[in-house]
Amino acid sequence: MSVITLSSQHGAGARDVGRLVADRLMLQYVDQTVLVDAARELGVTVSSVAERDERTDSWRQRLGHFLQRALERSAAGGQVDPMLGAANLEVMLAQTYQEMAEGDVPGVVDDRSILEAMGHIIEDLATGGDVVIIGRGGQMILQDRSDAVHVQLVADVKIRAQRVMGWESLDEEGAVERMRSFDRSRAAFHKKFWKVDVWDPRLYDLVINTTALDYSAAADLIEQAVGLKAGLVTATSSVEG
Repeated sequence: MSVITLSSQHGAGARDVGRLVADRLMLQYVDQTVLVDAARELGVTVSSVAERDERTDSWRQRLGHFLQRALERSAAGGQVDPMLGAANLEVMLAQTYQEMAEGDVPGVVDDRSILEAMGHIIEDLATGGDVVIIGRGGQMILQDRSDAVHVQLVADVKIRAQRVMGWESLDEEGAVERMRSFDRSRAAFHKKFWKVDVWDPRLYDLVINTTALDYSAAADLIEQAVGLKAGLVTATSSVEG
């Protein structure tokens, strides 16, 4: 069972590398867009959902189950209004790092609600296993899981700007500003919720510079790290047993 969290500077390639790794290792890929779409499709209130079997075959069903359970657990703790149901969860998941860091969605969610909901979802995804999770503080939420591999991608500003210009139809100045804004917001998000410096390499098992390495080479390194860490976890478990 593999659990990988992957985060990056804007333009360093987390989504592209994440999809490559997921395809190669036959893992499920989860990023913000996937979670928001799943919450939108859930479209139900907590009180109206019957018991679900966790052993579902469909990934869409499994993801829906994880989101529903997050709603139920958060509602039980008084963090989510059950009457808002999936709509409230969708708002939480759709927030940018800046909105989460600044609390910029008044009257709907608060800091504790965000942390509770995201924690429940990511922990459940990890427990289900065989998943690549992009961003959303996954490396902090799962920091105590010995079987999780935490990866960060970085790259030089010029290389990242070229990529962002291609993705978002921006000129170089606009791309650089977009990158700086994203990276500032991501750093503020981690500082606010976990009191850590998101750029601290000690938070990760592997930091990869994609300036010269292409995405395929980055995926190769992550695959190797997954295998090595799995071996270490197995060896430690054997000794403890």
